[in-house]
Amino acid sequence: MAYSQDIHLRSRKRSNDHYSLVLDAAQSVTEICSEHGLPCAVFGSLAARLYGNSRCPNDVDMLVSEDLNASSISPPRKYPRTAEDIKDLIVRSDSYHFYLKASRKPFADYRILWYRQYYRGPECKVDIVVPGTMHLPHLPRHRSPDETTEYFIPVVPFSLLLTHKLQAWVDHRVAQDLYHRQKQHKDAQDVRILLTIAQALVKWTACIHCVWNDEELFSKEFQILTNLRVRIYCRAFPHLATVWRNIGMDVEIRLANFMKLELEYKELYN
Repeated sequence: MAYSQDIHLRSRKRSNDHYSLVLDAAQSVTEICSEHGLPCAVFGSLAARLYGNSRCPNDVDMLVSEDLNASSISPPRKYPRTAEDIKDLIVRSDSYHFYLKASRKPFADYRILWYRQYYRGPECKVDIVVPGTMHLPHLPRHRSPDETTEYFIPVVPFSLLLTHKLQAWVDHRVAQDLYHRQKQHKDAQDVRILLTIAQALVKWTACIHCVWNDEELFSKEFQILTNLRVRIYCRAFPHLATVWRNIGMDVEIRLANFMKLELEYKELYN
């Protein structure tokens, strides 16, 4: 019994230490982006943790936007920065903590950004994503991202986080390779926890249907895909259909089976 408790405590300490590392990385990226006038917000597993999910994130997923019409951009830019441009900017700004690694994928035309607390110390990956990737939107300047008061890290709106976690679940579910299909189970658990959090958020009680039709966050194509993803999810987990309905989503699935729904999804998405 004592041995198992010791293993549990050490595992918990490793998890807490890694979470602190991920938070440090997110805060550092936020500071650098702020210094260069780049709106940013975390999404993915770190955002889910900041909203209340208990699972420890492995890395940082950061959405970085750029408003070319902003007067603060100096010198003026004709085209927005790419993800690779932003990674280079972060490394130039803080080469002690950030560095780039070559991708393991053959012929990859990108490098991977890593954060470390000190040289050869604990490290975590930082994924920089720009608007347009995976249907992620620009971050409007007149709408500040939600911010965690405890860590001062901007996070994407909850509706955006939930719909993108749902997207990850369906994409992994219909993936052809086993490696990505195995990820669907962790995604499904994340979505289920986020649905519980959604019901507890007070903001969902006012104009709840307007949340999903927000054209600043969701393109028309993404809204159509989200409705289909919700139907697929409810077919897999019918006991959660009421929760989706309570937060304003269409959960009408009739008698459609998985194969038909997933085939329809693949045709729309591809």
